[in-house]
Amino acid sequence: MSEHILEIHRKGVSPVEAPIPAELMRKYISYSKSIKPALGKEALKRLGDFYLAMRSASETEGSPVAITARQLESLVRVAEARARAALKKEVSAEDAEAAITIMKRSLEEVGIDVSSYKMDIDLIMTGKPKTVRDKMQVVLSVLMQMEKETGVVEKQALVTELETKHKIPRTDIERMIGQLLREGTVYEPREDCLKKT
Repeated sequence: MSEHILEIHRKGVSPVEAPIPAELMRKYISYSKSIKPALGKEALKRLGDFYLAMRSASETEGSPVAITARQLESLVRVAEARARAALKKEVSAEDAEAAITIMKRSLEEVGIDVSSYKMDIDLIMTGKPKTVRDKMQVVLSVLMQMEKETGVVEKQALVTELETKHKIPRTDIERMIGQLLREGTVYEPREDCLKKT
């Protein structure tokens, strides 16, 4: 396949004959779909060890969740697919390692440090890291508390409260308020006044 792709780029045109006839490729793919590879002991151990290492990174209180059962299921499916493509009856340790490598690479692509196992799967799933979610929760809590006292919260009063008592930088506060407004979590009943929806 690599020779085929490189030849296309070298010549600038597709070779007349593909390296694998299309009909044979269709039969191969069709046959591979019928194979249901079982997880081998070594594959189970590799996947389990990786999952546990990732989970242990998020055991300390307040740290982000590194990996969930959903990602473990994805790892299993990728390892099975690799074994199926090779027409194997059993998922090997090599297949498991390939699946782990794919997941690590995917996490690195979104800027998460896999070498330390300090990753926040919520960054991928929700688009917000735990630190941002925690700050957003503080903003909402303070807003709701002020709202109980005044009904409608002046934006400047909220910013001052968060800046002085919670030590959140003004730029972060402005950005988070903007995000909460865009998401519809809070709204402006009148200019420069906020209220939770």
